[in-house]
Amino acid sequence: MSQMDMEYEIHNLEQIAYDVVLRAFKAQSDALTWEKEGLITELRKELRVSDDEHRELLSQVNGDDLIRRIREWREAGGNRNIAPSAQHINNELPSPTISASRNMLGTFGID
Repeated sequence: MSQMDMEYEIHNLEQIAYDVVLRAFKAQSDALTWEKEGLITELRKELRVSDDEHRELLSQVNGDDLIRRIREWREAGGNRNIAPSAQHINNELPSPTISASRNMLGTFGID
């Protein structure tokens, strides 16, 4: 691949990453908090997303039917049952730190 092709691919990945974050924030709530606005601004700088690209991506996100349905579901209280089941799953699986510690102890013959 030429350098121009690689630059195009890199920028394409940057736009995809920015789009995914915008979609996640918009799925959480239609109105962005000041903190999230600040994160978006910094992300735009780091990912080299122009004003025109931002407007285009934001327009696509705002028009996305799935994002709208997710927001409506959340606003209707659909996310009330997520935390307990997610907590239940997390309690069943050891954290990577604990697993790594156990593996390290096994290496030294300590079980």
